[in-house]
Amino acid sequence: MQRPWLNRMQPREEDRERKRSDDLYHTSRWTKLSAALRKTPEFATCAECQKRGLVTPATVVDHIIPYPVCEDFFDVTNLQPLCDRCNHAKGQRDKVLINNYKQTHR
Repeated sequence: MQRPWLNRMQPREEDRERKRSDDLYHTSRWTKLSAALRKTPEFATCAECQKRGLVTPATVVDHIIPYPVCEDFFDVTNLQPLCDRCNHAKGQRDKVLINNYKQTHR
């Protein structure tokens, strides 16, 4: 007997391989800051989509200069609203920037 609901409970392949984000993203301070920003009109729509003339609801708060490159994790002036799609694409671009930063700042 097949139980289709069990398959939904299995983590996706990419989630199993994904490294856990920095512990700062799992603090009460970040959770509250992110939630508060997402409730403001300035963080209602995706900043990347807006650059392309699109209006897409934002779902996440993103570091413009990625952490750990930025100096202050909680600097509100370094945060922007993004939709899931743009957040994923920017995250891929940020990986290169972060790796370059780590190589030059050892």
